[in-house]
Amino acid sequence: MKIILLDKIQRLGEIGDVVEVNSGYARNFLIPQKKAAFASGKNIAEVEARKDELAAASADQLTRAQARSEEIQGSVCEIAVPVTEEGALYGSVGTREIAEAFLAVNVEIDKSEVQLPDGPIKETGEHVITISVHPEVSAEVTVKVLAE
Repeated sequence: MKIILLDKIQRLGEIGDVVEVNSGYARNFLIPQKKAAFASGKNIAEVEARKDELAAASADQLTRAQARSEEIQGSVCEIAVPVTEEGALYGSVGTREIAEAFLAVNVEIDKSEVQLPDGPIKETGEHVITISVHPEVSAEVTVKVLAE
């Protein structure tokens, strides 16, 4: 399905690019999130006319994301979890638990921003994780998993 991008999308294109994507990706994510529109002649002309306005809005979002990233950078939270006698976690620490722990120390992070490339944390200790504030901006924070 051909669509025209209304926002810069990582690994897909810039504002105003006409790209071919799977129809499910377009209908279920890009178009409802207002990141793209169907590539009709009318929509292409409209996006070309508004390209400067869309680029300014995108730059504003990037500036806000960079400021938020600087606030978050280096933050630390502690999570106490039950462990076995050998020191292994009974469960794991996932994105939801991490977001809630940071909220407790007045750092607002959404669980969708927490990046755990190796999956949930399954051992105690300090773990440096990445918070993806924007597709182009991220911050590193420390999560201390402690035995309860």
